[in-house]
Amino acid sequence: MNLRRAVCVVAGVLAFAGAGAASAQAVAPWGPAGVPTRVAEPGAVTRPSSDHIIRPRATICRNQAWTSGNGRAALRMQEDGNFVLYKDGRPVWQAPNTWSRGNCAVFQEDGNFVVYDSSGNPVWAADTWHKGAYLAVQDDGNVVVYDNAGRPVWATNTGD
Repeated sequence: MNLRRAVCVVAGVLAFAGAGAASAQAVAPWGPAGVPTRVAEPGAVTRPSSDHIIRPRATICRNQAWTSGNGRAALRMQEDGNFVLYKDGRPVWQAPNTWSRGNCAVFQEDGNFVVYDSSGNPVWAADTWHKGAYLAVQDDGNVVVYDNAGRPVWATNTGD
């Protein structure tokens, strides 16, 4: 395992653990029908807490995935470099131009969601440049970047 990949693996594990802790802290009292809700800013869309919320600086590298709370959706950086969203076990979306080139996907501090090759060059980006944004791997099978007011700014459009 080369040094860059080892760093990517460690960063991904730490980011994954941190993202889970962040979403657990965001749970508020029970909402309608016994569904927990996140505390949201006024006017923001409230997401169920079982969606997997990814905060900036989170990274996944080859053979890693972010999975929705109910396990229905998995956003995976595959070993072959392809960055794919699976819904109910079937591929439903892939980042263009990543197959065989992608190494790590990063939800950056500036709100942009980017896939990098093993040399650190970007091969795909969502162009979401919204500081304070967060990414959600949702139970309905959609992956969405929300701005800091809770408005969607990018999505795979694969939800129910």
